[in-house]
Amino acid sequence: MAIKVGFIGAGGRARSHMKALAAIKDVELAAICDVNEGTASEATAEYGGTVYTDHKTMFDAESLDALYVVVPTFAHFDAETTAAERGIHLFLEKPVAPSMEKAAEINEAIKKAGVLSSVGYQLRYFAAVQQAKQYVSDKMVGMVVSHRWGGLPGTPWWRVMAQSGGQLVEQTTHQVDMIRYIAGEIEEVHAYYALRTLAEVENVDIPDVYAVSFKFESGAVGVLSSTCALREGGGASGIEFILDDARLHLTGATAELFPSGAGILPPAPENEDIDEVFIDAIRTGDGSAIRSDFEDGVKSLEVSLAANRSAETGQPVRLTFGRG
Repeated sequence: MAIKVGFIGAGGRARSHMKALAAIKDVELAAICDVNEGTASEATAEYGGTVYTDHKTMFDAESLDALYVVVPTFAHFDAETTAAERGIHLFLEKPVAPSMEKAAEINEAIKKAGVLSSVGYQLRYFAAVQQAKQYVSDKMVGMVVSHRWGGLPGTPWWRVMAQSGGQLVEQTTHQVDMIRYIAGEIEEVHAYYALRTLAEVENVDIPDVYAVSFKFESGAVGVLSSTCALREGGGASGIEFILDDARLHLTGATAELFPSGAGILPPAPENEDIDEVFIDAIRTGDGSAIRSDFEDGVKSLEVSLAANRSAETGQPVRLTFGRG
């Protein structure tokens, strides 16, 4: 019997998930919902399914096994909680919610319903990230240094702080998540933001430069810089893990140890596909291979939202989600 999947959101990122799902033999793309009917129609023309513009109508009309929610930060309303209450397994793209209050509400609904959940932190499924995690697992991390430097997306809502949450929430969350995944939980953040080079760009009110410092539960420290100022190219990203007499450099695609002779990384496993892992979890009822469920994804969101609050207040912010 086919696993019936519905989508809320049919834009570019959703289409990449649709393409992956269409290649899995026992998956049926049954329904695609988007507030723009034309966007949903384009997706169904390629991948099949029924077009909807209202998710409540879709839930009433369809018997779904799984739901992908791929919407802008501000567009998380009641779809996730309603789906969970109906026993529908959930895949959410990051960021998983616009606020910790909404994230906690969704998390509680998922836990109460006992449905499977997955968050789109696909870098966790890359071989290099798994190599780095395994190598660091029995070593002391002294410091983590990370950066994500890129340009300004053309999407109008991305440029508005009240809608996207800014680059750290919407984009650099991937670096935050990899830092947590490999180096352990962060307990405090202190951030400084500014709008400098893009101040004259129309309809931009997000910061264009971000500097964040971390304190880890382990006692390690970390710093992260992020910018969307490089509109003509020249961007870069990476994470450095400072260990005892060694530096591990991670880009997501590659992991390298410095200096030469500092150690040997474990053999690289096969890259895994995040959608295949999620579907297999539904098929078997075993979610152990999912590397970021919703509750874990909320922890990465909390780091970014705490940094936003710190930048507003000028004070360090301690993290509280899931702690005592």
